[in-house]
Amino acid sequence: WTWGTIGLMNALPVQLVGAWMLVAILVLVPFHFASEREVEAHLEKELLELQAALRGTDALLRTVTNQAFSDLIGRGELRARLARISESGAELRNSFPPEWVDDVGFEAYRGMRTCCGASLQILGADGTPLLRYGHRLIVLEANGYDTSPRLQDVLHTRLGAQGFQADALGLAYRRVLPVWNEGEPVGGIEAVLMPGALVTLLRRIGGDVLVYHLLVNRDALPDSFTSLSDNESGLRATALHPSLYESVEPAHPGSRLPHWLEESRTLRDSLELAMPGQAAVKALVEDTSGRRVAVVMEPLRDISGQVIGYAVSESSAGTLMAARSRLQVFATVTLLLAGGLVSVSLLMVRLRRGASDLREQIAAITESMGEGVYMLDGRGRVRYINQAACKILGYQQHEVLGARAHDLFHPRPRETASADELSSPRISRSDGIYRSDGERFRTRSGKIIPVSLTVTTLRGKRFGKRLVAVFQDISDRTRELSDLKRQAARDPLTGLANRRLFDVALEREIRRSRRALTPVSLLMLDVDEFKAYNDAYGHLAGDMALQRIAGVLRTCVSRSSDLVCRYGGEEFAVILPETDHDAARQVAERIRSAVEAESIPQPEGAGGEVLTVSIGYATASCSDIKPSALVRRADACLYRVKNLGRNRTDGVTIG
Repeated sequence: WTWGTIGLMNALPVQLVGAWMLVAILVLVPFHFASEREVEAHLEKELLELQAALRGTDALLRTVTNQAFSDLIGRGELRARLARISESGAELRNSFPPEWVDDVGFEAYRGMRTCCGASLQILGADGTPLLRYGHRLIVLEANGYDTSPRLQDVLHTRLGAQGFQADALGLAYRRVLPVWNEGEPVGGIEAVLMPGALVTLLRRIGGDVLVYHLLVNRDALPDSFTSLSDNESGLRATALHPSLYESVEPAHPGSRLPHWLEESRTLRDSLELAMPGQAAVKALVEDTSGRRVAVVMEPLRDISGQVIGYAVSESSAGTLMAARSRLQVFATVTLLLAGGLVSVSLLMVRLRRGASDLREQIAAITESMGEGVYMLDGRGRVRYINQAACKILGYQQHEVLGARAHDLFHPRPRETASADELSSPRISRSDGIYRSDGERFRTRSGKIIPVSLTVTTLRGKRFGKRLVAVFQDISDRTRELSDLKRQAARDPLTGLANRRLFDVALEREIRRSRRALTPVSLLMLDVDEFKAYNDAYGHLAGDMALQRIAGVLRTCVSRSSDLVCRYGGEEFAVILPETDHDAARQVAERIRSAVEAESIPQPEGAGGEVLTVSIGYATASCSDIKPSALVRRADACLYRVKNLGRNRTDGVTIG
């Protein structure tokens, strides 16, 4: 260092160069990071919109198919006839009246086709399609379909499943609902949405997306596709990844991957990193015209929940490029300003932009969700709530903000709730995450709804003890589960309790009898010469006769604690708690007389003029008897009555 060097550094040109260099560094470095952040935020927004479109498509298909499936099952014939097919191997079309196949099935199919373009299939117990509705053609095929253990496992559940699956029709999005009969799976109903129809539906729901694509992993396809060419299988290999194939449909050529997208090095690298972890993919690529396109890929799952491919959306990045251009102009103008003022101004702008971007991202995420979201402070007061939460609970935002969540949402009155219950303090103390599907919220109208709730503690000193709660109204799911439980405990023909409920109730009443030292009686009924009635008048008339007899039983057994069951075929059972031998005999005789008085005519040649019942009953009087033994004793009395000439009652007391 010399005085000459010091003088040179103090010279105006050198100071100006230094100031400009400092300003350039302060502007260009933040510009680079801000640009990268804008790209990430834009891609994240596109990914959220793709996820929302997939959720909306899933919800729409579920709603439409729920109605169609309910209409089919509600006709009553499908369950019983699928059971007969499962037992005897008969053909479905020959097992139903032509008007049922043509009218009932097509009525359900038309509703799905009009709304979302889905077709309808009826499946056998092993998952093999028996009947398919599509384009007003009924196709009966039994070979070449995917009857993998995953589909068979779904048919053995109560709620069914929804997701992608491949069979002889090719890759499709499916909703499968099992059909059960008398506690056994006998088949299923399946809604099939082909890739072209799914892409069309996504375009309706997804907004400004340019185009959607569906890609499937080759390893997720059934073995039957291995020997087929791309044209035969309806799939085309892509250059994007060796194991990813896209669905090819002549009617939807615009949904195929363009070559510039398959050849994008950026997208390939992102996909290579994401596939092992089954993560989403985001990339900004350039098309053949030099335009920027935002590409996001969301994992797709099959009916068993496994990831089998990706849904891809292409969206114009014009707004992003415009934002980047504006940012570049801003950097150039800022570069013209002098030293420290430029640095301070740039820093303030970045802080404001960061806060604005954060608010926009939070708003975009929470407002695009179908779930309700609200945030509580340390005193349990609502500091933020999204529109979905207001819609579910029936409030306006201004009515909720600042109020105590416990006072508004929770069913229990505030004055009866302990201080520890407010705002889930267990979560606050443990800094953990609380999840529950058993919570209840009170809406503005006072209605109590079941919700699935997740509460998370916000970490960091700036947040204090704040909680974020995410909830979803599960009333429909709870109602579906309740309906399924009720169907599982009832005989579909007579509406009486079925054999499963009978076994549970009898064991419960015998245990109660032991504790209370009270008698319990069991009546076993059999319709006399019912086979002759069926042979003469047909099974439909036989079913109507059983329904009339069931109505008589309901009339004769009026106590709320008594239980009338259809034991099987033409056999019925009646459980009479706190009923001794004499009372059981009176009930049995009342039932026998009432059935005879119903005057259901027997055919000529039968033993009697009208249908009658034989009744055997057994009374357990404070004894340590097992349910099976009580049933055997009542059965023995029943068979003795049948041998003595029918249309009689007889019983025995045990203990």
